[in-house]
Amino acid sequence: MHEEALTRWQRGWSAARGWTDYQQVDDVTVVRVGEPERRVEYVATEAQATAAAHLALTDSNPPGTSWLAITTDDPARLAANLKPLEPLRTEWLMTITLADHASHPVPPPYTLELSATPSIIDAQIYGYGEIAATGRMSVLHTGAVADQITTTPAHRHRGLARALMTALARAAQTPTAYLSASPAGRPLYESLGWTTLTPLLVARTSTNY
Repeated sequence: MHEEALTRWQRGWSAARGWTDYQQVDDVTVVRVGEPERRVEYVATEAQATAAAHLALTDSNPPGTSWLAITTDDPARLAANLKPLEPLRTEWLMTITLADHASHPVPPPYTLELSATPSIIDAQIYGYGEIAATGRMSVLHTGAVADQITTTPAHRHRGLARALMTALARAAQTPTAYLSASPAGRPLYESLGWTTLTPLLVARTSTNY
């Protein structure tokens, strides 16, 4: 049901993180991450969950370094069905028409800086002599994807994440955007007009075998 949105998110998410090596195997997107603790990520809908689990359990990566991101309407049920894979958390795949994105200014005395390449927009908010918040948005023909939206602990609850998202949304110049929200981030994005499409179960191979 959400296969197209998942593909668009994966393309932009991979671009935002510089993960350019990915391919389709049995309708599962295999992203070669290459990090020591995260060698590969298998991205799929629940219809391909069994195929994704098989790929993770039979690849040659060390235990705990093959990850999965799978859309599902019932994360708890899917987690039980994927054993012995280890569920890590539930995120939420969200989308928005950027013209409908709420607008929030950067509060004084903070200042915003944007830098961009043809496909990546980086935003930083500075205040009191340090970086207070950062974020990135990839912009592809499949849509924009917001990623790594972070406010440092000393600067939280001052509207910086809302201002950061506003700046990225304005700079993207594309109709639609996607993101994967954590439990903590989901209320923020909902307040800005983002809509939840589906839960996204994040799991990995177990470190206990």
